Amino acid sequence: MGIPLRITGIKTVYAIVKFTGRRNTVSLLHPQNGLGAYALFHMRKEDVLMLTKRISDYSLKGEVDYARTIFEEMSHPDTVSWNVMIRGYVENHRIGDARELFDKMPVRSSVSWNTMIMAYAKEGKTHIAMKLFIVMPDKDVVSWTAIITALSRGSHIEDAWRLFKLMPEPSSVSWASIISGFQQNGLAAETLCRFKEMLSVGVQPTSHSFTSALTASADLAMLSLSQQLYSQLLKRGFESNTHIGNSAISMFIKSGSFRNARRVLEDLPQPDIVTWNAMVVGYGQNGYGIEAIMSFHQMQKAKFLPDRVSFLGLLHGCSHCGYVEKGKQYFRSMESNYGISPGPEHYACMVDLLSRAGFLKEAHKLIKEMPFEPTCIFWRTLLNGCRIWGDLELGFYAANRILELDPYNSSACLMVIDIYASAGRWNEVLEMRRQMRKREARKELGCSWIEIKGRIHLFTTRDDTHPEADHIYLTLLLLSCDNAHNAHIVRN
Repeated sequence: MGIPLRITGIKTVYAIVKFTGRRNTVSLLHPQNGLGAYALFHMRKEDVLMLTKRISDYSLKGEVDYARTIFEEMSHPDTVSWNVMIRGYVENHRIGDARELFDKMPVRSSVSWNTMIMAYAKEGKTHIAMKLFIVMPDKDVVSWTAIITALSRGSHIEDAWRLFKLMPEPSSVSWASIISGFQQNGLAAETLCRFKEMLSVGVQPTSHSFTSALTASADLAMLSLSQQLYSQLLKRGFESNTHIGNSAISMFIKSGSFRNARRVLEDLPQPDIVTWNAMVVGYGQNGYGIEAIMSFHQMQKAKFLPDRVSFLGLLHGCSHCGYVEKGKQYFRSMESNYGISPGPEHYACMVDLLSRAGFLKEAHKLIKEMPFEPTCIFWRTLLNGCRIWGDLELGFYAANRILELDPYNSSACLMVIDIYASAGRWNEVLEMRRQMRKREARKELGCSWIEIKGRIHLFTTRDDTHPEADHIYLTLLLLSCDNAHNAHIVRN
């Protein structure tokens, strides 16, 4: 007995399941065979939902061509079916097919438009996303936010801000998007201005906008500003959010307030590995070796296994404090106890640790035995150690390796000049300076800053642009004379 030729709906499909068994039915109704196509074509309108789900399921499995076959066999696909099929193409990185289907849609909904706008934005094709946004008939908050996000990610933050100001009613998500855009484009002060503006118009900040503001405050390293921002965080009940807490810890550490950072850690109900790593790395990079080691062991007591970042912070702490044996022990334990293969960054920390402590030959040996080719940073670290400890021969060798890899490396040239000068080899100093001029090697301009009463004061080498420059240099001269006088008294 054959299977009936006319299949009229879902009830008939159930009958086939009963007659042939579930496994056989799946094979029979696969889009590759005619029966499946015939069944799908003749299904009633109320069955469209089930077919749409099958399109979604095939798309999620990556079988988007099968999904398209089902879609094509549907007699009356609704707008949801069209949107699901378009989304299936987008999620499988077939934006051309998605656009082809989008252009064929008889009636497009806001979901259709937003799916295409976000797809082009994700592909980095901001200009096409913008064209679609312009011609979109009924723009909603999702489409506005999507195009603003696209412009921000494409480094067109000024255009994003201009467009944002035209937005009828920005939501908290829209504000979070533009605030994040300023922060990701390195505009920390503007990020905080936008955050303050959002609060002033009565919009409730999201966790995402708070994270962006905290990161911007960390970049500015202004403690007073960090404390104000954290007060806002407490006021709005975000203190138990682990992700925000992690950003607050990094902010306080970069602002130099380890006590506040520690307090945030202790107040978090559910700290994670990122929380502990922020403490270990923060202590390590700022020269608090003992505290970095203590946090490392406290993390393990709290049942968190250290990862690559944990060890990086730990080795930084050992390097800054000269804990050579402890550093060696932790470095060896990475692979032997935790199964973590040290990366270039961990080897760089070890070379720095050994070079700072005067173990120059051991540092050189480690560089030569690394499982990858050394870059400039390794030789520069060794050269700095040679400069500190006066090893001319190894220092010249390291300098030559740097100049082979990067002939225009000014810092290496300056360290070599320092080594020559300390040895009294002035002819070589003049020759190196001549080579620097010939290569047009220039030293990057260094700068420092200090916060006084909420204002950042920035200084560069021989800077005379500050409005109080005359008074500053006079004070420095007085301090210098006072120190010289005190040193003379001590010697006598």
